[in-house]
Amino acid sequence: MLALVVALTTARARGQEPVAEPAGQSMQLEVIVNGSPTQLIGSFQRFDDGRIAARRQELEEIGLNPRGYASPDQLVVLNDLVGLSYKYEEATQRLLITAPDELLRTKEYDARGRTEMARPTQTDWGAVLNYNLFSSGSSSADIRAFSFSGASATFDARFFTPYGTVSQGAILRTSSGDRVEALRLNSTITYSNFDTMTTYRAGDTINGGLAWTRPIRLGGLQAQRNFGLRPDLVTLPLPSARGSAAVPSTADVYINNVKTYSQEINAGPFMLTNLPAVTGSGTARVVLRDAAGHVTESNLPFFVSSNLLAPGMFDFSVEAGLPRLSFGSAEDRYIAKPLGSASVRYGMFDWLTLAGHVEGGAGLYNGSAGAVARTGSFGVGTAAIAASYYGGGTGLQSYVSYETRLLGVSVSASSQMTFGPYDDLASVTARLSESSSRNPFDVSSYLDFTSSVTASAASLFTNARPPKAMNRVSFGTPLPFRRANLSASFIQTIDAAGVRSDIVSGTLSFSIGEMAAFASAFTTVDGKKNTGFLVGLSRPLGKSVTASVSGSGGTGGSNISVEATKPLDLKPGSYGWRVRDTEGAAEQRAAAASYRSSFGRMEAGASQSPRGVIGTAEFDGAVATMGGGVFFANRIDDAFAVVETGMPGIDVYHENRLVGVTNSSGRMLVPGLRSYQSNKIAIDTTNLPVDADIESSVTRSIPADRAGVKVKFGVQTNIRPAVVVFKGADGQPLAAGAQGQVEGGEAFVVGYDGRAYIKNLGAENKVSVTTIAGQCQATFAYQARANEQVTIPDVTCR
Repeated sequence: MLALVVALTTARARGQEPVAEPAGQSMQLEVIVNGSPTQLIGSFQRFDDGRIAARRQELEEIGLNPRGYASPDQLVVLNDLVGLSYKYEEATQRLLITAPDELLRTKEYDARGRTEMARPTQTDWGAVLNYNLFSSGSSSADIRAFSFSGASATFDARFFTPYGTVSQGAILRTSSGDRVEALRLNSTITYSNFDTMTTYRAGDTINGGLAWTRPIRLGGLQAQRNFGLRPDLVTLPLPSARGSAAVPSTADVYINNVKTYSQEINAGPFMLTNLPAVTGSGTARVVLRDAAGHVTESNLPFFVSSNLLAPGMFDFSVEAGLPRLSFGSAEDRYIAKPLGSASVRYGMFDWLTLAGHVEGGAGLYNGSAGAVARTGSFGVGTAAIAASYYGGGTGLQSYVSYETRLLGVSVSASSQMTFGPYDDLASVTARLSESSSRNPFDVSSYLDFTSSVTASAASLFTNARPPKAMNRVSFGTPLPFRRANLSASFIQTIDAAGVRSDIVSGTLSFSIGEMAAFASAFTTVDGKKNTGFLVGLSRPLGKSVTASVSGSGGTGGSNISVEATKPLDLKPGSYGWRVRDTEGAAEQRAAAASYRSSFGRMEAGASQSPRGVIGTAEFDGAVATMGGGVFFANRIDDAFAVVETGMPGIDVYHENRLVGVTNSSGRMLVPGLRSYQSNKIAIDTTNLPVDADIESSVTRSIPADRAGVKVKFGVQTNIRPAVVVFKGADGQPLAAGAQGQVEGGEAFVVGYDGRAYIKNLGAENKVSVTTIAGQCQATFAYQARANEQVTIPDVTCR
């Protein structure tokens, strides 16, 4: 008896019924739930006493939701489900189930539709060199001669492979003294793992952080989550809507009264997930309409923030290395003081994201923890606390922020405050920069630095610390006239030395017909008095030219400016210009013109002021090589493609926009592709020879980060094609749809009027054709003619 009790207790604890059901009859039945066909056949067990059961997993697949946490293979007797009734129709082999909503599975519909993981195209081997050449000259008011002022060349080179990308930046510059100075910028090796959404870097990088941390430059190693590798993922929690449909219906979703989604809904409870809402507050209205025209509506207020992560999402950044100081200057160097940091974020719930950050090195220990929480549909708040220990001193930093929308007014507020000697990597590395050592690995001057700080160094170090207080509040709202918008902000800062500054600013923008007007002003309300304003009016002149007039004023005086601008387009062959005249305290007249070719952008400008005349000239572009070809192009900051057609003079399109024509070798470089996203590339077949053949004129490519890919359209001109006109023994054209086969060659289909397009023909050809009436054979000769469609008429098939 005791053994039986233990067995019963154990079975119930595992959520399984220990009762052995009598053997019955297995049945495959069509399932109808609440009068709606499920279009599914379920596997059921009918016992001798008439009861019907099915495995739990089977019931879930047909749309039921049995309560409990039993095994998927456990038999569930339908008669034991309270509130459920059923009818078994033996003649039709159907099972008609009636169940309340609590026993029905909630059907989820993703508003994004089907999102397939798009893997990037295989990266080829290649290299890109972006360059910018700049030169200037000037003449002063008292010396009319025009003299050379200086020139610079900025380079950004990268070598990409299927295994990663090596990049290097540099600047060469010279002045009138003819002394050339070389500056090294970032040197980095980057590799991205698509499956883990992680990017690894070795070399120069910037450490990751959170809203309350400050970044620094490092030379070392970094591993970082990169959601950009998967554009198909939605990383922030989007609003969802729940409901129940009595009968099959159509759900239309309106976001802020704009229809964004429509979905056919089955009867029963449903949930619409990932509604396409923009960040900020809004209202989702779900309109449910059945076949009889009955309409029900429900409103769902929401607040979406990019500061939140979707549940289960994990974001991180981990790095370690040596601090790099005075980047981009002649004092650029590394300091042999190893540092490290790590930042993490995790989406706990759709309303809560946890975050943390640690950093340390050179005697610093710093850690912080925070959370981002959505308060219903009202707003999103962030709170964090950080602590540091450095040089025997301990400090704290607090951070809170909140963003909401009240009565149509967007409100954003934040406060960051420090208590005691709070330090971070930015302030510690600023102190290290006071060393006079130029040897990046000479650490002797840093060993006793804490105890031998000069007065100027101590002052710099104090100012480099995070501010004692940085408080901000801003408002923004649309106004009910002339598409106007009003925004205002208040910023209070108290730096580490105790200097306080309070600034109030406001901006009003509105339209007057085709004109756009704005007015902006600021003033300090504490500390040194400073006030300024800017007002302006702009109007389009034609399709591409904009004219504007503006006025500004401040402690330095007031100015009035008149300007006309034609922006430079991205399309090769476009040109742009701008002219500007400023009268007042900062008197100046300036003009510039620019032109974009297929291999670069050039610009020349001149400005005149009471101090003299300055002239500038600039050219930037890129040189790329891949697949044995060298291409001159406009600057390539992201990915690109090399289109290969084998034919010169073919128009190439990127996202339905003409980007150029293929060169004499049938190739063309297409810049401006979006990494890890699908890019549509097409060619215009109008200029192809009539005897050319191509499988498709449109393709999609998904390049990796800052890499190049080959796009081959495979135009063939040696296919020896012809249009052969077949007729039967009765002299009538063969019927359309007849199937043919060239002996030793290709299959073909006969179209209207007995015409068939056949490729790869020989000088003499024998074919067999299968029609409704039977099979027949024919022979014919073929002779190719360059750039001409060959037609062979009156071929009799017997």
